[in-house]
Amino acid sequence: MLDQTGLLLLIKAFKDNQIDSDDFYRQLTETITLQLKCSRASLWLYSDSLLQEIVAIDLYDSNKNEHYHGIALHEDDFAPYFEAMRDDGGINAPHAAEHPATACFNEPYFEPNDIYSLLDVGIRYNGQLVGVFCCEHVGEVMNWNAQQIAFLEQAGKLITFALKPLLQHKFSALFA
Repeated sequence: MLDQTGLLLLIKAFKDNQIDSDDFYRQLTETITLQLKCSRASLWLYSDSLLQEIVAIDLYDSNKNEHYHGIALHEDDFAPYFEAMRDDGGINAPHAAEHPATACFNEPYFEPNDIYSLLDVGIRYNGQLVGVFCCEHVGEVMNWNAQQIAFLEQAGKLITFALKPLLQHKFSALFA
């Protein structure tokens, strides 16, 4: 099993107000890339309960040591991906360019960023899909193993504790 200690300590520091939300998101995506040995990791939240748009809270590219945020993806542009996330709650695509749910990203995203592999895990709050953890690997194919998948799934469960106030506010209509 991959070591979740860093993730747990990070969530505790955030909950105890020892770090602000921007630092939390940056450290979270960096921790995930380190633990999963992937090139890029990101945290996305759906913009509303219709699940038609996700927005990057933080995307970390370890090869460039850069963080990005605010990128929005819309179902109108990437319908197979959005459908798969709603239906399956995750996508394991070692050959992302060939996967039916992710091939829609080839020209606009995978090719310019040299992305070969993708692992996405849905984040659920009160049973409702509210976000996505995304891991990507560049330059070569990565076959995601059971430990990596389990780690990312556990991260998805743990993050809901840290983000509970934000999620309650953002999705209040669902949980009223």
